[in-house]
Amino acid sequence: MKIKIIGKGGLGWSIDKDRFYNQKAMLELKLDLTNSVFKADIIYSIWYSYLLKIKFLPLRLFKGNKKIVTVVTNNIEDNTVDFEKYRNLIDFWVCANSKQKKYLISQNIKSQNIFFNPYYVDEKLFFKKNNTKEQIARILKIDYQLIKDKFLIGSFQCDSQGKDLTKQKWHKNPKQIIEIFNNLDKNKYILILAGPRRYFIINECKKHNIPYIFVGNETFVEAKKDDMKLNVLPAKLINILYNLIDLYLVTSVSEGGPKAVLETSLSKTPILSTNVGMAKDLLSQYSICETNNEFLNKIRQLEQKNEIYENLISENYEKVSKINNFEAYKKRIKNIIETVAK
Repeated sequence: MKIKIIGKGGLGWSIDKDRFYNQKAMLELKLDLTNSVFKADIIYSIWYSYLLKIKFLPLRLFKGNKKIVTVVTNNIEDNTVDFEKYRNLIDFWVCANSKQKKYLISQNIKSQNIFFNPYYVDEKLFFKKNNTKEQIARILKIDYQLIKDKFLIGSFQCDSQGKDLTKQKWHKNPKQIIEIFNNLDKNKYILILAGPRRYFIINECKKHNIPYIFVGNETFVEAKKDDMKLNVLPAKLINILYNLIDLYLVTSVSEGGPKAVLETSLSKTPILSTNVGMAKDLLSQYSICETNNEFLNKIRQLEQKNEIYENLISENYEKVSKINNFEAYKKRIKNIIETVAK
């Protein structure tokens, strides 16, 4: 059966990496890929909302015998309007986490038409390096004296809206990071920031005198200009950042991933996260935090670099590496296509 992969973002979006690895897996499986929607027997949409684009109107009107598979890219409960628009068009759904699957079943989607396939990140790009903090600081052009003997907490997600850079993305919830840091000893902890559209959290750090280091070009933030094209960092550099920090925080309230769950675990960097997206499926229960106090208590425990710290690294690495390796990912893709093709 011929397969057409659709869905793309731009500017290094996560969705483009998803497409790349899906296509790589299908090519290695020697599946029959086509560039034509009309010649395809199976439409494999990497981004479910992509099907609503005007160019796919003919497909929506004249689907015929084609089978449509779509990947759920976020918390679908937060986008029920679009869901109702295309739910009858979709034959099979691919979920990254159990919450997505549970919601689809609650909406009378048959469980046999739902697949579990967490997003994939390249384990060859995210791994533990042998460099010291001082060596990594030199690579990143960070003054080592600023971070020496400090506990470094990282956040590398976009947090500001594209239309209004002064406002936070509600689902990323960067405000909670500020609340947490306001209750930490500012002489011990430093927030390490990276990635584009960090306007909200940088301005909040300045407002609350929170010590931070931004790895990137901060002049765009100061000028209130969009840095989406400038401050997107390559995976190699993000991995170096994971190896620099002592802990990564996820405070999101709505996610499909986040992929930081996978990246930190493969890089053997501890992570604390809200119960969002893939977090509870793939991380140690210790990593999951429900309240600010829980975050704070665990941060202070982990700051001691004791047995709890080492056990958390080990448990998250073991859980994630079993599911996030390319051979396992390829087998899941194979199962999806074989099931759909029946």
